[in-house]
Amino acid sequence: MIKLIPNTQPTYPSLDRVSLGDGFIPDIVRKIHTVSTYDILKKFEKQGAIENYRRVANKETGNHAGFPWFHGLICECIRGISDFLITSYDEKLNTKLDEIIELIASAQAADPENYINPFTTIMRPHQRWGLNGGNVAWQHETYNAGCLAEAGVHHYKATGKTALLEVAVKMTNYLADFIGDAPKHNVVAEHSVSEEAFLKMYRLFKDDTVLTEKLRARPSEYHRLAKYFIDHKGDNETRYTYPKFFHEYAQDHRPAREQREAVGHAVRATLFYTGMTALALEDKDEELAKTCIAIWKDIVETKLHINGAVGAHKSDEKFGSQYHLPNTAYLETCAGVGFAFFGTEMFKMLKDSSVWEAVEMTLYNVVPASVSEDGIKYTYENPLESKGNYERWSWHDCPCCPPMLLKLIGLLPSLIFAEEENTVWLNLFISSSLRRNDCTLTYNNGKLTVNTEKGKVSLSLRIRVPYWTRNFSLSFNGKSIELNIENGYAVINGEFSDGDSIEMTYSVPVVKYIAHPYVNDDKGRVAIKRGPFLYCAESIDNGACETLEELDFTLSDEAALVLNTDGTISGKRDTGEDVILIPYHLWNNRGAHPMRVWFKQNGYVTDQMNTEGWDGLLYRSYKEY
Repeated sequence: MIKLIPNTQPTYPSLDRVSLGDGFIPDIVRKIHTVSTYDILKKFEKQGAIENYRRVANKETGNHAGFPWFHGLICECIRGISDFLITSYDEKLNTKLDEIIELIASAQAADPENYINPFTTIMRPHQRWGLNGGNVAWQHETYNAGCLAEAGVHHYKATGKTALLEVAVKMTNYLADFIGDAPKHNVVAEHSVSEEAFLKMYRLFKDDTVLTEKLRARPSEYHRLAKYFIDHKGDNETRYTYPKFFHEYAQDHRPAREQREAVGHAVRATLFYTGMTALALEDKDEELAKTCIAIWKDIVETKLHINGAVGAHKSDEKFGSQYHLPNTAYLETCAGVGFAFFGTEMFKMLKDSSVWEAVEMTLYNVVPASVSEDGIKYTYENPLESKGNYERWSWHDCPCCPPMLLKLIGLLPSLIFAEEENTVWLNLFISSSLRRNDCTLTYNNGKLTVNTEKGKVSLSLRIRVPYWTRNFSLSFNGKSIELNIENGYAVINGEFSDGDSIEMTYSVPVVKYIAHPYVNDDKGRVAIKRGPFLYCAESIDNGACETLEELDFTLSDEAALVLNTDGTISGKRDTGEDVILIPYHLWNNRGAHPMRVWFKQNGYVTDQMNTEGWDGLLYRSYKEY
């Protein structure tokens, strides 16, 4: 029997061992840190989200600011900012977090059971768990608790401070006393995040007896809670909460181990699948791993839009059916972030470069598109066409996407490399350095350099060979070496001395891609990418079209697509007129204009009866320049 879970698993280096260089992704990380984090906190504070904690501490009722999940959103901000404190310490942000955490702790101290969920306490004190006329799906009790747990763990790792972690421990201990097999209560997450969050708490405490005793943590119970939430999906007959049954909306339609496709609310779904994969890896649960792999394949082979976004329908913010990929799809930023988190866990299971091919689509397109160039406007939706009636918002009544963005961007530096003893993977071509006990690995502009303090080091290096490269080759200290490819990585084993370098040489063509023949919305159409970057046309560059229909031109099959020095791509319509394309992540930064990604292609007709060569693929090259 083939094992789905490897005996040993890669891990991502801690953030204190990774530093970023220069380039596209590092610039985005710095913009989010230095501009967006301050902007997001200021706007949450203005909205009253932080004042909610004072109201709870003062035992006020009937005046909660914002939605029930604002507590969770504040905790997500704390998690993301905590990670920034590791990679680039910021005293002002550190002080601000301390102030917020003090308020959170004071709010918890006002409850004799250490329960903390400001909306329910202020607005519905007699409706915990959705009872007595409440609705747990609206109140977000387990979601908020999971965000708190995550924030506590990340803040402790960043600062060594235990104030927020102690709050998280007390709340999770409350949940552990309340949730479980009878005589406890059958409760599952109405909005997933807590499954992985409680596993993070379990891992933090399980080997640290001093910290465990100091905070009175119960690590085995945190593991049990995560497993309970997963194992009791679909078990709604004895469900304690109201409503008892969340259906596909919250992946509650059947037991987790029987699920085989991505369904329901795309944010809840991707975060649930992330937690499932984390548990499968933690417990070496082959049955659960089978589910995770099937769902991952379902997404990347049938439901992943070409910009790396997921969630086709605005109604219930949910996944659609297989190959239903409308260009007007909802494609929530939060769902894209959740998909990236799912991928980070799947890589540990599969050890395959195909995971990063999918996640990279999200990192280079959805993530940078979800925040404006000036770093102070945000978006829910990431459609593949716009009539020109859509703009990023300065702020929103339900600003759930900016905190999710902070979480992913804060974590991102640690994802560039992965390690397993003396094996090191280079997953993402982002300028950076990784400090190890025996050496430092630095990647920059196609070169990976090894620096050692003394003697030689034995390493097995695995360098991803991206699907978007052509004529990929390697040289070691200037001499060409033979490619040995395993799972999409070029493998170089040996002993390395100080200053040794591996240089990658490759070309990156401009490529027209076509979608699987079953994708009705893109029949006879192509999308243009160069490397991981997707391109689009805005009317402002193409004849100042007033409507999306006017922007629906046909690309010439004869004229080449040319990369310009300013990063745009030039081409021709079949009528001979010029076409200018810009990177997708830049759309809507010059005002609201019609925008399109998929274009009619002269000479190309989709044959829906011919799927030869499409096995496992959702997109493939049509023509390269």
